[in-house]
Amino acid sequence: MNPGDQITVHMYDARVSGGGHAFEVVINDLTTGKTGYMQASAANGFANTSILTCNGTPFNFQPEYATAAKANIVPWAALATNISTEFEIGHFTPCTSVTSASTLTLGPGLTDTFYNTCNGPYEASAGGNSDGTRSVEPSDALCYPAGDTHGSLNSPPDLVAGCLDDFAQNGDLDFDGSSYWPEWPTGSQPTATLPGSFVQQLPTSGGKQYQQFFMQTDTALSESTCQANGTGCALPPPNAPGAFYPYWTRVTTPAAGAHGTASCTLEFGNVSTGAGVNDFGGFAQYGSDQQPSLGYPEFEGPVISNACT
Repeated sequence: MNPGDQITVHMYDARVSGGGHAFEVVINDLTTGKTGYMQASAANGFANTSILTCNGTPFNFQPEYATAAKANIVPWAALATNISTEFEIGHFTPCTSVTSASTLTLGPGLTDTFYNTCNGPYEASAGGNSDGTRSVEPSDALCYPAGDTHGSLNSPPDLVAGCLDDFAQNGDLDFDGSSYWPEWPTGSQPTATLPGSFVQQLPTSGGKQYQQFFMQTDTALSESTCQANGTGCALPPPNAPGAFYPYWTRVTTPAAGAHGTASCTLEFGNVSTGAGVNDFGGFAQYGSDQQPSLGYPEFEGPVISNACT
């Protein structure tokens, strides 16, 4: 896919060659005309893993439930989710430059030079130190300069300097990257110089939209201030220098003609103004911390009626 492409995603319980069914996802790129799919079947190498021996048994994975009721969730995930759209943010921090080089050995004859420290306005806003030390993050690595082709991997050059925050910890734990600033695109259509925001039709099943939906986030699990008793857990994250956390917005387009029906799309980021815009209170849409009932910090908003056709 390319930035700005229009796509459709079809997820369903599909027949498996030779008998049985397995979960399948088909993505159609309406812009390029290309299609790709994956089926979670034993024939494709999918397997269940024994908790006792770690041995794998070929397995056809199928939907866990027949309906999307709120209680019908996957219990092993950090979100109470079933049919959902999820943004995995906080895994990249753009930098002006990167310093403190190290070498990563990937295999026989395969090495890659990476850097440990991000220098630039994002790190400065979070009080980053020039020697690479952090109060929350031990390192920004893996970091790469713009134009890096990753050593013997000889990959396409990186377009910008930046860090993945994945070598010493999982993600941007001081919340200083661009995900946590109000820099998300606010228009639905890209221009010559600015990108458009992600725009999604509300999902359907059997040709009908789901009657309800809600928003949630597990960001508190990454907050150094969040304690097991629920104190210090907040949105935006207390130590986020941009004092921002992205949120969902529903944009309603009025019905066309006397017998037309209204239509809705969802956008993610910081779209808060414009015709037909409902940002559900911005950060407030994520509701309250569910630590007392779930046993771990997760913000979950109220169930919202999907009034859009």
